[in-house]
Parts: sequence; structure tokens; C-alpha cells
Amino acid sequence: MKKACLLISTGLCLVLALGSVTLAQQTALEYPFYLLDVYNPDEDCWKGMDIDGRWPVPVVPEELLIGPPPSELSGVTIPTDHWVELKFRGQFIDGPGDDIFLIEQDAVDEQVLVFITDGSSREYLLGYALVPDIGFYEQTEIGFDIADMSLPFVPSTIRIVGLDFRGGSPGFDLANVRARINADCGYTACNPSPADGAKNVPLNTALKWSPGHSAEKHILYFGTALTDVDESAVPVTNPPQPQQANSFDPTSLELSRTYYWRLDEVNDADANSPWTGDIWKFTTADYLVVDDFESYERFTIYDTWTQIDQAYIYLSKQPEPVHKCRQSMAFSYYYDSYFYSEITYQFSPAQDWASAGIKTLEMFFYGQADNETNGQMYIALSDGNVNALVQYNGDANDLTSETWQPWRIDLQNLNLNLGNIEYISIGFRIGTSEQSGFGLGTIFFDDIRLYPSRCLKENRPDADFDGDCAVDFQDLQDLAYNWLDKGYNIYPVTPPNAPVAWYKFDGNPSDSAGSAHGQLHGSPTYVEGIHGQAISFDGYNDSVEITAAPFLFARIRTAITIAFWQYGTDSIHHTDTLFCSDYVYNVYDPAIAINLGVWKSPGKYNWDCGSPWSFDGRLSGKHKYKTEWSGRWNHWAFTKDAETGKMQIFLNGLLYDSRTGANAPMSAITSFEIGSGWYGGYDGLIDDFRIYDYALSQAEIVYAATNGTGIFDLPLLSPADLNSDNRIDFKDFAILADNWLENQLWP
Repeated sequence: MKKACLLISTGLCLVLALGSVTLAQQTALEYPFYLLDVYNPDEDCWKGMDIDGRWPVPVVPEELLIGPPPSELSGVTIPTDHWVELKFRGQFIDGPGDDIFLIEQDAVDEQVLVFITDGSSREYLLGYALVPDIGFYEQTEIGFDIADMSLPFVPSTIRIVGLDFRGGSPGFDLANVRARINADCGYTACNPSPADGAKNVPLNTALKWSPGHSAEKHILYFGTALTDVDESAVPVTNPPQPQQANSFDPTSLELSRTYYWRLDEVNDADANSPWTGDIWKFTTADYLVVDDFESYERFTIYDTWTQIDQAYIYLSKQPEPVHKCRQSMAFSYYYDSYFYSEITYQFSPAQDWASAGIKTLEMFFYGQADNETNGQMYIALSDGNVNALVQYNGDANDLTSETWQPWRIDLQNLNLNLGNIEYISIGFRIGTSEQSGFGLGTIFFDDIRLYPSRCLKENRPDADFDGDCAVDFQDLQDLAYNWLDKGYNIYPVTPPNAPVAWYKFDGNPSDSAGSAHGQLHGSPTYVEGIHGQAISFDGYNDSVEITAAPFLFARIRTAITIAFWQYGTDSIHHTDTLFCSDYVYNVYDPAIAINLGVWKSPGKYNWDCGSPWSFDGRLSGKHKYKTEWSGRWNHWAFTKDAETGKMQIFLNGLLYDSRTGANAPMSAITSFEIGSGWYGGYDGLIDDFRIYDYALSQAEIVYAATNGTGIFDLPLLSPADLNSDNRIDFKDFAILADNWLENQLWP
């Protein structure tokens, strides 16, 4: 009999006695089955190595990282601030040796952070993966052992975050990831695919799952509302189920829709049957791609697009115009009263755009200043019976503008059968009203896509706070949440005790309260701040090291306050650590760390304090507004009292978040950095940075922040100030009411 240790949500290690065959089945090393999330701040295509090892070329992370790798040469490059989050079909389990493995393709001193997560909002920094520069190409295996690890969540996902631009690609070239998992479901179905909460799910997706122990058949509930899958719902009967074991094809999924499903496991011979399953959900992709011109090699574009009359096309690569990724299509045209230019993409078979809920076609084009444009640019579509031609109705000067511009077409007005689109054409010709003249030039085209109704930024009503183009109860809730807030506030003040360290950053990193002076690393600069000057960090190499940290923190054991003014920049960097102590990747965790703007905007905040690190010493949440940390000055104060177990965060003088039960002291702190730390560097400004050896009250924090005046004169954080008077009241409510139930989706 063998034993295995499961990581369970209670934070305990559940020891399971397992037979040798069962253990081998349940603790196998597996590849991920789903790409839960990706983040590419450059908003272009991912790059890496294809199956033949060619690089850098555009790659699709799902194709290379999900399941067994298609090639020993393939890989996805993860530069700084990019990440991939890979979902496994069971929770991670400890076994012999290492339990999680990363394979990196090209060892040239590249590095990433590796997190294990619950696939939602909770994560743990497992460690730091570094491949040394060995001077030649070779795969590197990096392993992590999760023995004796207790987590307050069920880990089943790995997030890999790029740290630097080193290497030829540049970035960490991830070939594949494996993890030791327990895929046992118990009596209910588990391991849904698509994963619960998945987004951007393809329309041709089949539902899959792992069956329960005793299941002989499944009862499936499916629909677009929770009432379709609750206890009173009717099971799916069309198409009939099950279509095959542990798989179901729902057919006819629509774009940008959220679907819910539930599986009940049935064994008629068991009195406990059926076993009711959990409710899972996923959201389909926002669009379909007609052509993004990335799959073509030099001449293969002519296998798809046919040139007619005077048309000539070729692939455009940088430095010629490219909208996104690697290449676009250049279309050189000539037309007059006799000639025209047209290219056609013949679909085989015909495309069904109706069942996906498609309503619009979007294409980007880029002009040239010397283009002759006396006629018209058009798109033509055919369903086999009706041919529809749509003339570009924008400014004719757009065709000479050397910038990428969208052309959006409402397909609903074309009298076409969208369920049977046979071809699409793009062309140039003399307009129907012109009898003479000519046109000559080159237009670049890219990213031809199909969408349902969309929320375009230019269509949003004023009171649409959540960006869905509808003014509804979510927006009213946001207004109510900030009701009677104002930008100008006066609070009671009490003078605090003197700080044990005070960094004014007025042209230097000196400690105005003592001798724990800072030492600059990188090239931080000094700019105008709240009080005199502030220090500016670049997010990569810049930091201020407090060299006397052991002496400074010797008196700080049970209580602390760290307070400062902060102005984050709206950059691609979303893993900002403002300051940190005593962290060494793969060795031990920080005793003190502050992160603002972590992960996607508006991001997360983490206040970690206590040694050794644990989730009991973390105060964490999600920012409601990006303005809470980026694009403006805000005052933050972070406090902890280990004797009472209370941790608090104050934003601009008001209590922002708090928790209890954080009793771990701050012990043996030997290093401290401002501007860098556990999750990476900080982009932005810091001013008036103070450290106290006790937990300040609100009145003391306000005094320190305002030089004793108690006055915070700042713009409101919330967008609910609709009339811009720096107060949220009935005047703003009147504007929201005037916009009530407006829906500006297009078309």
C-alpha cells in the first residue's frame, strides 16, 4: 500500500491510502488540457518556434502548450510581463521527486516566475525558473517539488510570467509543462472541458469531462441561463445524449455568449444515484477570423485569394505596414473606365455565418499618401443567389492616410443568406457616377473578422461605467457604491510618533529620520512629486536598497506602518511590487511585500506581512478602479499589528481593506528594497515614503499624509462623477437616469 499527499482547500495535507495501480493512475505526470488565460501586453501575436524549430515565427499558444507538444523543437516565447495560465484536469499532488516540470528550448539566461493557482483569484508563487547561458542550443528541464505544501485553495493551474528580455527570441522559450495530478472525481463528474469559467472558447467545442466512480450514464443540462441548469431544469434532449462516452457536442454555439452546463451521474443499481454535479460555465470567443494573413508563406496566398483583372497582391512584412503580428496583405490596384481590380476568396464549403450570431464584418486597411482614388473601394459578398456590393462610405482621403483604420459593415442590411456565404471580394473601380478618370496605388489589408453586436468605445453612453454599452443596474450599483463621495475632504488628525525611516526622495535616497540610507540600483530619476521631488522607477532594473535593513527592522517585530504617495504609470507592466524584504526565489519568501496593479487592469493588490510567509499574513483583493493605483497621485498606508492580528490598508485617508488573524511577527529581516520585489519591478513614482514601528490610526495616517492639515484635495477615483464637479450626488444620478436603459451595441 502506498500513500500520497493531496493539497486540499482546508490547508491540510490529506493522506490517502492508495493501491499501487490506483496511485499510478492518479498521480501521473500530465500535460495541461486547457489554456485558461494568456496576457500579451503588446497586443500583437505570440511568437516562438514552430514544429520545425523556425523562429521567431507567429505561434498559437493553445496549439503548442496544450496536450503533448507537437514537436521537440516547438515552443512559445514569453517575454517580460507576458504570461500563460495552463489548466490541468485535476489538482496537483505530491509524489516521488519533483511534481511540476517546465521544458525550456534555448538556454541563454532566460527567466520566469512560476505560480500555482486555483484558476481564479488565488495564487502562490512556487518559484523562479532560470536557465543559464550555456553558449549553445539545448533543452533545459526545471523541476519543482510541492512536498509539505499547504494551501487554502485547490491548485490545478500553472501561471508562467516572463521576467526579462534576454535570449535571442527574446524571452523564456517554453516548450511544454507537465504536472503530477490527481484526476479522481469521486461520484460526481469533474474536470470539465472547457474549464469552468473559460473564455474565448471556439464555437466548434465539444463538452468533455471525467466520469464519476460508478456512473453508467450521464444526464446533461445545458443553456444560456442558470435556470437552464438548476434543480428544476429539463435535461438536454436535442441533440440526443450521450453522443459518445464522456463527450457531448452542443452544436450551434454563438459568439460572445456565456453557456452553463451540469452533469448528473447515474447508476440505476445504486440507491444514492443520481449524483448531482456542479454548475459549470464558459464564454465563447468574441469573433471569427476570415483571414489574418499569418498562415501564408511567400506564394501560398495565391492558393486562397484570386487576382482579377488589374489586381496584384503580395504579403507585406515589416517595415512595410502590418496591423498586428507578422504580415498583412498588400493590394496594388489600377482602374479606369475599362479596367478594374478585384481579389476573391472562394469558400469551400460555403460558410455558415448565421448560426454563430454574426452581424458585422470588420477589416483594417492602411493607405498611401500618393494613392490616386477617384473611384470607389468595395467589398462584395455572395450567398449563391444574391450578390451584395458594399461601397466604402468613409472619407475618400482615408485611402491616402498612412494609418490603420477599421472598416465595419453591417451584414444584416445586405439581404443575404448569412447561412451560406460562398465568397468575399475586395475591389477598386470607377464609381457608378463617374464616366472617366482612373485610380492607382496600394492599400494594405489585415485582420478580416466577423462579429456579433459589439460595444464600441465611441458608442458608449456617458453613464456606462462598466463598459458594456448599456446603462443598467450594474451602473446604478456603481453610482450607489460611491454615493456622496467627494474629492475635497477634511479628516481629524493626530500627530504620529516619529517614523523610524523617512525617504523624501528630494534628489537623493537618504533617510531623513535616521541613518538607514538608500542605495540606488539601475537608473531611477527624480521628478516633481507631491512634496518636493519624487523618485521614478522604470519597472525593470530600478530600485532603492536599504543597506541598513537589519538595523532598521531590529526594532520592528510585532507592528508596522508603511505609508507613501504613489503614482503608477499606465504601462504594459502589470506585476508591480512597490517594495519587498527578504525574498530569494526558490529559497524563501518575503516577510514584507506590497503589490499594486498585479495581473490584469485594474489589477490586484497584495499586502504580505509576516515571517514565515503564509496566506494568513496576506491582505489581498481586486482594485475596483484602475485610478486607485495608476495615472494619478494616491496616498497609501499599510499597517499590521501582530499582537491583535489586524492588518489594514488605507487609501487617501480612508480604510480600504482589513483582516484579522494575521499574528505572524516580522522577524530576522535582513534586506529591504523599494521599487522592486517578489512579483517584479514597479513602474511609476513614489514620494514621502515612511516606515513606523507601530500600527498608526487613521487620524495619524491622515496627519502624516497631509502635513497635519487633514485635507485631501484629490479628484474622485470613480467614473460616476458624471458632471465633473468632484462630487457624486443627485446631479450625477439625473444624468444616469437620463441614460437609463440606453443600449448602444452596434449594430
